[in-house]
Amino acid sequence: MTEQVSFTLRGRNPDVLTCIANLSNDEVFTPPEFANRMLDTLAEAWAASHNGANLWADKTVKFLDPCTKSGVFLREITRRLVEGLVLLQWGKK
Repeated sequence: MTEQVSFTLRGRNPDVLTCIANLSNDEVFTPPEFANRMLDTLAEAWAASHNGANLWADKTVKFLDPCTKSGVFLREITRRLVEGLVLLQWGKK
């Protein structure tokens, strides 16, 4: 006999990369919150050395993630670039 169990998340849409970071195994994944703190620090350092410029609104900047595993840094960089470049397109800084 086969039964199906109903499964709902009750309106939750969990971040898959947060779930992966919380798994217990031999691999260590960077939690998205930590990646975002690092990217905030990067943006602050960029602004300090570029007269307050917005790193995420500069279409000439290139990013490299040589240790890509889960993609958390690339996902967060992409999200920030999309938001920043939209502001640039609309003339807002």
